[in-house]
Amino acid sequence: MAFESEFLSMMPHTVTVAPFVSRDKYNIPTYGPPVAFRARITGKILSIRKSDKSDESVIFDVYIQAGTTRITAQDQLILDGDPAWVDGTPVIFAVARSTDDDGHHHVKLQCGWQYHRQGQ
Repeated sequence: MAFESEFLSMMPHTVTVAPFVSRDKYNIPTYGPPVAFRARITGKILSIRKSDKSDESVIFDVYIQAGTTRITAQDQLILDGDPAWVDGTPVIFAVARSTDDDGHHHVKLQCGWQYHRQGQ
């Protein structure tokens, strides 16, 4: 598969994905060796208003040049060290694989720090 240089020019970030391996006896996840990928991180801050308080949450879409690498919602995503990201390890909510006429193209991860999809 030939990955277009124009598409890569829109991927200025680097993210790391550590694949989920198992859970220990305390239900803590364990991960395999992390793999670095070229990516584009876009995000927004949502304000969640509850009857007792208001809270803000950041939700990100991460586009990854992952080829045929399998990425799941149980894997650990580690963002690059940019201080703009509220936390370096957001929770993955959804994984979408995009294809083109040559096959696998890129993966889109939807992630954040609170499990909700309000405003999407």
